[in-house]
Amino acid sequence: MTMSTGLACDDDDPASSGNEDRLEDSVPDWYKYTLDLPMVRAPGEKAVYCSANINLLGGVLRNTTRTWIPEFFTRNVATPLQMRGYHLDLMPDGEQYLGGGIYMRPRDALKRGQFYLSGGTWNGKRVVSQRWVECSTANHSTIGDGRTYGYTWWRHELRVGDRVYSKCEASGNGGQLVMVVPELDLVVLFTAGNYNHVAIWRKFREALLPRYLLATVTGK
Repeated sequence: MTMSTGLACDDDDPASSGNEDRLEDSVPDWYKYTLDLPMVRAPGEKAVYCSANINLLGGVLRNTTRTWIPEFFTRNVATPLQMRGYHLDLMPDGEQYLGGGIYMRPRDALKRGQFYLSGGTWNGKRVVSQRWVECSTANHSTIGDGRTYGYTWWRHELRVGDRVYSKCEASGNGGQLVMVVPELDLVVLFTAGNYNHVAIWRKFREALLPRYLLATVTGK
């Protein structure tokens, strides 16, 4: 979950053996393909963004719960959050792919940020523990240009005037961003389809959010 397995897997490097695009063109068993990748560094030594790392958790989840992951998702996430009309990306073997690809209504994506802002509850009912919310949004690794990472949550700091606000973010390629600013009791969602154009959609976070939304909320 910290993206630091040490496997030869880098989504930002098209030549990487474990790049997500290569994974999708690989053999039917994506778990085996990932586990067969060579090690390029010691585990925990360096964090590199790799969707296949997160997908491996699916195998752990399935084997531990002995449940098809879409059923687990429906029972433990979608139903408590009152989600509907969602679609889950499956691997060739029929199991859910956990590296991304879920389709959901914007209002349901917002719920992910809102129940985290509420400490793991939705409409007064607990979905995950407060401890897990705190642990998954804590700083566990540093990726690339100094950005810090929790357990599938990015962490950022945004300056508005003379104030700096901490933010955690669940982001998808293309510009689907769920951003939580606890100090302002705020959840912001962007939806977009600018796939593989990070220079475009990172402006949602780095420019639009602080310059317009946060400035409006804070009166700066």
